[in-house]
Amino acid sequence: MRIQTAEYGMRDALIALWLEVFGGSEEEAIAFFRCGWQPQTTLVAEEKGRILSALHMLPCQMLAASGERVPAHYIYAAATGKAYRSKGYMGALLEEAARLGEARGEYASVLLPGEASLYRYYHRFGYRTVFGVRECSLDRKALLENCGPLPREKVVLTGKECAAVRERCLEHTLGSVMWGPRAVQKALEMQRYNGEGVTFSRQGYCIFAPDGTVRELMAPPGGEEALLVQAASQCRGELLRVRLPMTSPLLPGLGEVQPRGMMRPLRPSILAGFPADGTPYLGLTLE
Repeated sequence: MRIQTAEYGMRDALIALWLEVFGGSEEEAIAFFRCGWQPQTTLVAEEKGRILSALHMLPCQMLAASGERVPAHYIYAAATGKAYRSKGYMGALLEEAARLGEARGEYASVLLPGEASLYRYYHRFGYRTVFGVRECSLDRKALLENCGPLPREKVVLTGKECAAVRERCLEHTLGSVMWGPRAVQKALEMQRYNGEGVTFSRQGYCIFAPDGTVRELMAPPGGEEALLVQAASQCRGELLRVRLPMTSPLLPGLGEVQPRGMMRPLRPSILAGFPADGTPYLGLTLE
């Protein structure tokens, strides 16, 4: 078994691995590789030309306690073929990702486990739960009944504009993950490819799923409600489940605190003054 960064010629094999592990449509799998995939951000474990396991290291930044933005990476779509599980391949990839990230000058590796049971698995490789959200459940129909008329003007923000809004909203939330314009644009495009929702206003944006899960809401105080109403009008179900940064002023006193992501420090300095109360925010993850 050999670990290496991916090559363009591995694209079809990586798509096949994605479909085997995560399911979904082929169009959804292809969408990720179509939206600016770069082989040098992907690690694979391969043997005799077969890809056994793979993960993607998406570049991001973290807001250190000093206020400085430092480089990091986000582990995405970690997958091992069914015939090759429990052989240590994913663990080896995670260790190589940490080694490579450190060599590249990155301060941390971050990820969002796909299910609750995986928090324990990633803990074995040095990851700790440091990110959290406040999850609020709202009556969707009541929200629509009590709001004013929906705005008629259609607004679409670019990835660059959304990234700027996000930075302003999180500029005092130390430890949070910052995504650049390219990463934000990729997330927006993936939402559309997957048939999920994005709504905009001149002040911000809201990313949501058809079942009523609001995955990210970013706008200055006073600008969030209009976005929630627009999302509610496009969802189904009784409840709107809104994930907010712990520091968000929206819906004060409501909601339950939920763990929402892990970090493995690659440089000890990232831990200096790092908040230990779960307030750092990951968000905007491809799920």
